[in-house]
Amino acid sequence: MIDPEYCVALAEYNRWQNESLLNVSEKLKPGELEEDKKLFFGSMAKTWNHIIMMDLSWLDRFHSRPIQKLDFQEMQFSNLTELKKLRAELDSTISEWVKTITSEWLTQDLKFYSYMYKKEITLPIWLLIAHFFNHQTHHRSQISTALLQSGLDYGVTDIPWNPFYPKSR
Repeated sequence: MIDPEYCVALAEYNRWQNESLLNVSEKLKPGELEEDKKLFFGSMAKTWNHIIMMDLSWLDRFHSRPIQKLDFQEMQFSNLTELKKLRAELDSTISEWVKTITSEWLTQDLKFYSYMYKKEITLPIWLLIAHFFNHQTHHRSQISTALLQSGLDYGVTDIPWNPFYPKSR
């Protein structure tokens, strides 16, 4: 079981990693963000788009809203500048939202429709929150590998070195 503090810590970790990888991406050659790097979604741009689309979908589910964007292939940005702005706004939204999460809410179940499996699913919210953050990490690892293959060092990714998380209490 996770707690609200876990949610805040992982939101800040994800913000840090998204910002770091996107800053390193500024060193890519023109067109390289969109180049097919043989990632699960092909390019780094399409991988970032997938992360964004899934974040938006899960946020809709967590807020008991209908999913607003159902075309999961539709690109949400056209260049790195737009991507950085969109990702920063989304990370800010996530960081503010997790501060409202309660232990009681985390113990509840969430019933949702899975577009991937084409059926209703009910799972504990705490498990879905863990998946929400793990999903970003999973796909960022593909992006960091593509950056490394392009000769770019993306830096430290370890959670304890997250500059946003309080070091002592």
